[in-house]
Amino acid sequence: MQNFKLIAHALVKLNDRYLLIKRTKIKRGKENSLPEYWDIPGGMVEEGETPSVAAIRETKEEVNLDIVIGPILHEDSNYDESKETVFTRIVYQAELRDGQDENNIILQEDEHSEYILVKDITEIDKVVDYLFDTIQHANIYNSGLKSLGLTNK
Repeated sequence: MQNFKLIAHALVKLNDRYLLIKRTKIKRGKENSLPEYWDIPGGMVEEGETPSVAAIRETKEEVNLDIVIGPILHEDSNYDESKETVFTRIVYQAELRDGQDENNIILQEDEHSEYILVKDITEIDKVVDYLFDTIQHANIYNSGLKSLGLTNK
């Protein structure tokens, strides 16, 4: 029987830069998926939870930031034969809530070893694949807002 798992992520924007977090080598005593790759906050949607609420919760758990969810920037699905499961990922653009800034970041150290704020990820080694499309979509969206004279915090 085929199972479905939903994963929600937040691409957090801070002062025209994006927050990336580096995955640890070991997570909960086992080798982490994509160890030492740069990623963004996110994780499994829990039972009774919407994807946007999961992205908010995961961001708080992983980097201690309170965020406001924006538009969906990316969606992809993959079938894992070994687990007989379809994994679907949704990535939201996110802004910090008022009163939050980089000084509020506290990493969940068993999952992430460091963070960086970037405008361009093309010069960074070991970035999870879906981030290239996600950041491109975010830049197009934000450029559109600016060209229309609109701002989003």
